[in-house]
Amino acid sequence: MSKQQVRYSGSEPCHICWQAVGSIASLGGLFLLLLVIAWLYAGRMLVSKPFFLTGAIVVIVLHAMLVVAGERVLGYTRISPPWRYRLALLISAGIVVAHWLFLLLFSNQWIPWLWIVIAFAGALAGGLMITWSREPLWEDNSPPSALIQAEVQKRHFDFLGVPIGSSATKRIFDFGLALVGLILSAPIWLLIVFLVWLEEPGPVLFVKNSVGLGGVNFHQFKFRTMVRGAEKSTGPVLASEVDGRVLLIGRLLRKTALDELPQLLNILMGEMSFVGPRPQRTVLVYSYLQDIPEYAERHRVLPGLSGLAQVAGDYYLTPMQKLRFDRLYIRHTRLGFDLKLLSLAFLITFWYRWQKGWDGRLPRRLLHSSRRVKDRWS
Repeated sequence: MSKQQVRYSGSEPCHICWQAVGSIASLGGLFLLLLVIAWLYAGRMLVSKPFFLTGAIVVIVLHAMLVVAGERVLGYTRISPPWRYRLALLISAGIVVAHWLFLLLFSNQWIPWLWIVIAFAGALAGGLMITWSREPLWEDNSPPSALIQAEVQKRHFDFLGVPIGSSATKRIFDFGLALVGLILSAPIWLLIVFLVWLEEPGPVLFVKNSVGLGGVNFHQFKFRTMVRGAEKSTGPVLASEVDGRVLLIGRLLRKTALDELPQLLNILMGEMSFVGPRPQRTVLVYSYLQDIPEYAERHRVLPGLSGLAQVAGDYYLTPMQKLRFDRLYIRHTRLGFDLKLLSLAFLITFWYRWQKGWDGRLPRRLLHSSRRVKDRWS
């Protein structure tokens, strides 16, 4: 080894150190510059009606850049990546709160609450950008092979032929309600994404590969409620009532069924309906079809956000029990019956599920109020 090489090797750590200091200084300067612009420029635009939309876009972009720049600065520390992501987001969000308190306490000014929401949205966008630069924003867990998908679809075609599908009335109802639901639930989406990402930075959505109309595999969207890679060692399995893999926020999402909100997108795209047989994973359906070929019958119609089995039964029904309920629903499917099942599903989610000592089943008087199916519930 030459002397020149020895001298260069000895100075390399110092070179790297100064490079890190320079990067931190430049990113820190960018961080402060963006902060000043956000305070002096974007804030004034937001309180001016003609420039509100422009100001909102500027605030979102600036706070997203603040989070990205903050994470880059923290990258030169020994802080673990998840905590770097959290701190970068919390610093950007904290700036909004600090600015609001400063103006309120020392200048008798106030920031519109909408500005605070917009700034938080920008900070969250920055956190999602960091995640997206390293991995997808959704976790596609245990996707079925092309061979399994083809076999499931073939078995359905052999058993069913051409599926029924949805009537025009039901499709119009599903599309309109899903569109309204997406618009009204937008703030809830923002809060859920923030809480899921803050507890465990990474994908915020979970993709469940499920069987749809006619046995076709589709991506069923949900908010992620479990730790990342929860099924990496076990494969697709049903969750238990007490499951250590579930996130803290995931427990609340599951109990309130808010983890199902992204399925409004599936309904909007025509892959699901509000009411119908609940989608089952393709790999599980593949195994069921080996012993129960008639299990394909439940996929004559679109799968639903809620179904008769969930209203009249419970989560832990056997495949044959689910098939029995689904056959009953298919025979009596109509918009009025859908509206009744949908109202009962809301009643379960937001009332009975929160009652102490509830056994998981609706009172029989509610189930028997429909004369057409009264003699078939039990």
